[in-house]
Amino acid sequence: MKIERLEISNKKVKIAFIVGIVLTAILFIMVNYLVTKAKYRNTESLDLVKGTITYNKADLNIIAMYQESSYGTNGYKQIDDVPTEKYTLSNKSYCEVGSQKVEDAQIEYREGAIYVGNIKKRGTKCYIYFDLDYKADDMLAKLETIKQSKYEKTAMPNPITGPYDADVENPEHKEKIYTTEDNYGTSYVFRGNNDDVNNWVTFANHTWRIIRINGDGTLRLIFQCAEPNCTDTKGPTTQIGKSAYKLAPLDDNTYVGYYYGEAGQDTYDKTHTNAHPSDVAKAVDNWYTGTGNMTSYTKYLSGDTGFCNDRVVVTKVWNDYEGNGTGQSATGYGPAARLILNGGWRKSQYPTLKCGVNIGGVNKETYDNFDVDPTALKRDLFTTKNSGRGNEILTYPVGLITSDEVTMAGLFGGTAFADYWLYTNQHYWTMSPNWYDVNNKVADVFPVHENGNFYYCGVGSVHGVRPVINLNADIEFSGGTGKSDNPFIVKTSN
Repeated sequence: MKIERLEISNKKVKIAFIVGIVLTAILFIMVNYLVTKAKYRNTESLDLVKGTITYNKADLNIIAMYQESSYGTNGYKQIDDVPTEKYTLSNKSYCEVGSQKVEDAQIEYREGAIYVGNIKKRGTKCYIYFDLDYKADDMLAKLETIKQSKYEKTAMPNPITGPYDADVENPEHKEKIYTTEDNYGTSYVFRGNNDDVNNWVTFANHTWRIIRINGDGTLRLIFQCAEPNCTDTKGPTTQIGKSAYKLAPLDDNTYVGYYYGEAGQDTYDKTHTNAHPSDVAKAVDNWYTGTGNMTSYTKYLSGDTGFCNDRVVVTKVWNDYEGNGTGQSATGYGPAARLILNGGWRKSQYPTLKCGVNIGGVNKETYDNFDVDPTALKRDLFTTKNSGRGNEILTYPVGLITSDEVTMAGLFGGTAFADYWLYTNQHYWTMSPNWYDVNNKVADVFPVHENGNFYYCGVGSVHGVRPVINLNADIEFSGGTGKSDNPFIVKTSN
């Protein structure tokens, strides 16, 4: 009996030993998984700084959180706690079941807490990204600190009823900066003539001018010349060369695009896909990678503060033409509607820095506000790949100025005018569509005329090209006051 009991005990020991090994192996695998997959956090044990995650624990199993480690780098690090300040919820955040995104998942970030809702399936994983949150005031403070003087803030005229007038708008020649809204918040615009606007910048061995401080704290610059300390305000040195906007063929609405689709399509969406770069887009990219020698400076540039190629269709821009943006239909576009009414220049013009605005389809006498259409923003805001904003089409973070920005800087459509700082005595392209001209069978985009006015121009014309970039919000300056003989100097390690 003792031997029998001993055999039973041995069996039990063996079983226990085997079970122990199995359990140990399972435990090891689980620990190893949790360590190697530390970016995933079980939501039931996730500690929040404030508030709680609103979810059904049976539905939402795993959550991961990351925060941007350096502005504009797309570099994120894993975090355990929800940040309480200087961050905003990134639109890179998403939930998925398996490999399928949950398109209608609701993710909110407020008061230091994350809220996740509208989760319908078990096994949902949510990935929460936080971006560094800069405002225009942060960049403004840097500029004011480095030049040791304050800007005088004033509201952008709305509507604008004439070209920049130094006697009316800036009678004592103080440094003014004009406030208006863009897609990211309050933007500060440099408006005036060369005597009033101290917006010169040296960056990447080139000289630039500040168009505006964007609402997200980035700094929008336009090319001024290829040397680091030039003071040229006129002539061909103010551009990188010349290009057609789009060489032949020209006879389709698709060609108003900075990137365009296929000609002869029967729907708007097919017409205005971003399938092919225009010739001017190619010229900008070729300069960026070639003679501009900009690739080593990309880390200082924002790829998600985009460039607006507003292709919202608006009727009544040109008399009774009411095309729908397809093929060879006579079609007016949003930028033209803000400057033109029934074929003539408006006496009151309504530029906006909001890309993707919906102005109701019909050209109006006045515009009280601009609501952003998410579909138009996704199509027409040109951003770099994986930026999380806009259309994510661009390879490099560079584009062109818009007709709205030129108007805010001091030009007034319909008036030949040379006393604003963007005047160069050259024709140069914007990226703002005008209309499709059925009489001449050509797509039209706005260029700035050599006399300082806008004019109507087919995309096949050859004009100057002035690249535009957005400096990251966390860039620093090593000197300068913004004057032509003492530009702001962007600190780089190049």
